[in-house]
Amino acid sequence: MTPLISGLASVASLLFNASSSGSAKPSASGRGSGSTDLPEPSAQITLSKEAEALSGVASQSVSTSSARAMAGRSALAGSGNSVSAENFGELLTRFGATEAQKEQLTAGFDANHDGKISQDEFMKGLGDTSGAKGSSELSQAILQLMDQGGNANGVVDGKEFAKFSMAFVAAERRPA
Repeated sequence: MTPLISGLASVASLLFNASSSGSAKPSASGRGSGSTDLPEPSAQITLSKEAEALSGVASQSVSTSSARAMAGRSALAGSGNSVSAENFGELLTRFGATEAQKEQLTAGFDANHDGKISQDEFMKGLGDTSGAKGSSELSQAILQLMDQGGNANGVVDGKEFAKFSMAFVAAERRPA
């Protein structure tokens, strides 16, 4: 595992473990009827403070990687540093993505259109989920999958963000 993914995985693991052993469920519960229905597709999904921190780690990892590449160091290459479009689609399916969402997210993450999602592309996509960029159509699609893979309350918490990030790490280890 490269330092880019390793850093995010470490932070994600810490948050996942902390939230798993925590005493209470997230305080933001469903509004109104208390139903467990998924949020409306047009609902604005936001990040909790923990997920915002993970998004910042992802963003910083991309910046660090870009700086290394600009400094003349060779980019890490090889099959272990990317996920095939097929495996990425399977990951998205596990999070409840529709065929349309899988196409949109795969195209959105695969910035260089090579049919694979590299670590840098994945980290950039995650980094774009915070701040003003978090309201883009692609970012909202990512956040919606993260949220529906968890408690579907309209807020992606650290555990949900970590779960999605760790799924990418697992997919990265699978053969294309």
